[in-house]
Amino acid sequence: MIMLFRKEKNMWNSRKSTVCSLVCTRIFIVLLILCAVFLPRIIEFYAGYAFNAPDSAGLFPLKVVLYMCCIPAAAALVCLDRMLTDIRKGEVFTSRNVRLLRIISWSCFAAAAMLLAAGKYYILFLCAAAIAAFIGLILRVVKNVIEEASEIKNENDYTI
Repeated sequence: MIMLFRKEKNMWNSRKSTVCSLVCTRIFIVLLILCAVFLPRIIEFYAGYAFNAPDSAGLFPLKVVLYMCCIPAAAALVCLDRMLTDIRKGEVFTSRNVRLLRIISWSCFAAAAMLLAAGKYYILFLCAAAIAAFIGLILRVVKNVIEEASEIKNENDYTI
C-alpha cells in the first residue's frame, strides 16, 4: 500500500526512456558491426538452412546488397546516437536535431532504393524496401514538426 503513494522513486520517466533508447542504439551499432563482419557466414548458414544447398555464386547479389545497406544503417544509427545524446542534454528543438533527422530519413530512403533494386533477386527485399520507405516518410514528417518547433523556440528565445 505504501508503494502506491511513492512519487517518482521508481517511476519511468523521460530521462530513463532516453537513456534506454541510447543504450539500445549503441547495442544496435555493435550488432551492425558484428553482422557486417560475419555476413558471409550468416548468409551461407541461411542459404543452407532455407534452401538446403548453399550456392556461393547465387548468394553474391545478396551479400552485395546487404553490405551496401550497412552504410545507410550505420549513418542512421550514428545520427540517432547523436540526437539522443543531445536530447539527454535537454537540447531537443535544435537545428542540429533537424539535420540529424533529415540524414536518418534519407538513409532510410537510400536503403529502400537499394532494396528495391535488389527485389529482382529476392522478392522479400521488395517488402523490406516498402517498410524502409515508409519509415523514411514518417521521419520526414517528424523532421518537419521538429523544424517548426525549433523555429518557434528560436522566435520565443529572441522575444523579450
